Parts: sequence; C-alpha cells; structure tokens
Amino acid sequence: MKFGDTNFIGLVNAQEYKSFVNEDWELVELLNHFSIGMLNGNILVYQMTNEGIEHSWNIDVEIGSESTDEECFRKAEGYIKVTNNKLYIVDYDCLTMSAQFEDNKVPDENCENNQINLNNGTYKVSFYQYFNVDENRFIGRTDIDIKIILTLVSNFEKIADKVFWCTFF
Repeated sequence: MKFGDTNFIGLVNAQEYKSFVNEDWELVELLNHFSIGMLNGNILVYQMTNEGIEHSWNIDVEIGSESTDEECFRKAEGYIKVTNNKLYIVDYDCLTMSAQFEDNKVPDENCENNQINLNNGTYKVSFYQYFNVDENRFIGRTDIDIKIILTLVSNFEKIADKVFWCTFF
C-alpha cells in the first residue's frame, strides 16, 4: 500500500460502510465511528504505528487459508461481511476525508486499486503485522510487512469493538 497516510489502515466493505461523520469531527468521535462500523461487520481498522511513522506497506492477501500461530510482531482477528463481492484496503487519508466530506467516498482514488475480489458472505480476518515500523524491525517473516487471511465462515462474531492496537482510547 503506497501513498497517503498509513498510520491507520482499514479493510472495508464500501457498499455497507457509512463513512461520513461530520465536517468537524474529533479523533475520539472518529474512533467511535470506526468501532460502530466494526461491530456491524462493515470495516476493520488497525493502528499501524504509535510514533506516526508513514510507511509503504507490502501486503499479502490470502483467501481461504487458515490462520496460523506463526511468529509476527502482532496479530489481530475480526470478522467482516462482504456484500458486493469485494473489499478494499484503505489508508487514513481515505477514511478521514470520507468522514469529513459527504461527497468523498470509500475507496478514494488512491485506494480503489486495493480491491480484493471475494464471494459474498462473512469472513474471519486474520491480520499479521511482521514489520514494526516504530522500531524499523521485522519479526517473523521479512519478505512482506503484513499478511491478511480471509476465511469464509458461517457466522459473524462481534469480537472487534474498537480499532486494533489503538493507543488513543
């Protein structure tokens, strides 16, 4: 993932996620908005750095694989619904501009190429971060920064109720 602010990365069902918050949102309000979207299964959001370091993330996406206990910097699991045969990986610029302006949509022009084509249904998402951008250090794999595994499941579980690894709450 290149371009834009990648302090936060989102995986989003653009058809169902209601991105607009208001023109003068505050960070806590935006984070709460993300939490509601996560509980509804329309978005998963990850804080990628505590130091505000931007990075062009090398992301590998696997569909149908099972999650593993491999060594990594950190791992998160959540669930997301696919209703239009696709999800998008989006950056913080995309998320904040669409939260502030009703006419800005998810995905934006920078992120529309980050499309993942899938069958409709509910997916368990296993998100592995190998590269700790704050310490400029890999843990586990060194050939990619992030791996996202999407596994079709029969039931949605509300286990993600806030931005993963968020230090602002």
